[in-house]
Amino acid sequence: MTPRHVRALRGTAAAWVATVVAATAHTLAGGGAPAPLLVAAVGILAAPFGVAVVGRRLSAWRLGATVLASQSLFHLAFALTAGADPSAAHSHHVTVLAGGITPVALPDVPMLVAHVLAAIATVAGLYGGERMLRALGRGIRSVLARARVVVPSPPVPALVAAERERTIRPARTVLSGLSRRGPPAFVTATH
Repeated sequence: MTPRHVRALRGTAAAWVATVVAATAHTLAGGGAPAPLLVAAVGILAAPFGVAVVGRRLSAWRLGATVLASQSLFHLAFALTAGADPSAAHSHHVTVLAGGITPVALPDVPMLVAHVLAAIATVAGLYGGERMLRALGRGIRSVLARARVVVPSPPVPALVAAERERTIRPARTVLSGLSRRGPPAFVTATH
């Protein structure tokens, strides 16, 4: 993969994972479950920004900026579309500024904590996951580099020895009672 492909993959993955994790954290923090089309739309909208921000090399702060932007975009889109979806109750999103009439889509404390924890978990998972995949790739490449392809050598024709005529010799039988066994000569000479 070229550096351009790696950057596109990293940015798109960061945007999509951050959007899905933000949707999960949003639901767990008391918000309504987002519509799958809204999650997909936010993921599609956040992907180009993610590709632009993540950079060529893996960087935790760039990854964090991508994740925070994706989560903010998701939260804003979900808060703005809450009125269009009657099944989603999002009164906790709309905060009226001190005495003003204009409602602003700001999360309350539990929602903010959930999104911050989700962002930290997402950055840690993406950063550690990419480092792990790179280490795994290096390990596989080193194993493959050490593996030698064994090419069978062509068979060497065996030299055929000329067959000789075998003569059968009778076994030598010693008919003597004299044994040739005993200690070596240098031992018997010293006694």
